[in-house]
Amino acid sequence: MIALCFVSYRMLSNVRTVSFNNLRGNVVAKKAKDTLEETQETNGAPAAESPNDGGAEGETIAGYFRRIFAEKPRLLRQRSNKEVFARWLKDHPGHDKVPANVKTGLQNIKSVLKKKGKAQTQSSEPKPAQASQPALRRTSVRGLDALEFQIDECLTLAKTLDRDGLQAVIGLLRQARNQVVLRLGE
Repeated sequence: MIALCFVSYRMLSNVRTVSFNNLRGNVVAKKAKDTLEETQETNGAPAAESPNDGGAEGETIAGYFRRIFAEKPRLLRQRSNKEVFARWLKDHPGHDKVPANVKTGLQNIKSVLKKKGKAQTQSSEPKPAQASQPALRRTSVRGLDALEFQIDECLTLAKTLDRDGLQAVIGLLRQARNQVVLRLGE
């Protein structure tokens, strides 16, 4: 089957890829894109090669929107893209409406730029609460109850052995018990 597909693949000159559907045993061939207009459908394709474009030479769709958002960062924070689409239509006078690949490119680059802005903000400002306290792991209630019981037993034993001599130990055991009780209340 594979040899037959390879031979038929070599015979077809304008077939770009062959994919196999193992569930049904079908072979699907896709036609290669030959013309310039067909290759410009991708987000990274140069947007300036179109004769109706008013953008910079060799600029991609993503590059066009990066430049727009660099000029006016408030557009990146806005939920609506109407103003950006209006600017695109003004810069590209041959188009009556915004093509789907341009809308997709805008959505993608807006998402990437927002995510990059969040990452820079978070990395530049370390949170003091996280730096001072280690992350608390989730512990079972049954385990915490057993720990509280054992600390109480140690506290009782320390008090009966030598209340005055073990005053520091008794204080530490009380603090430990209080921490366990707080964790139980969370």
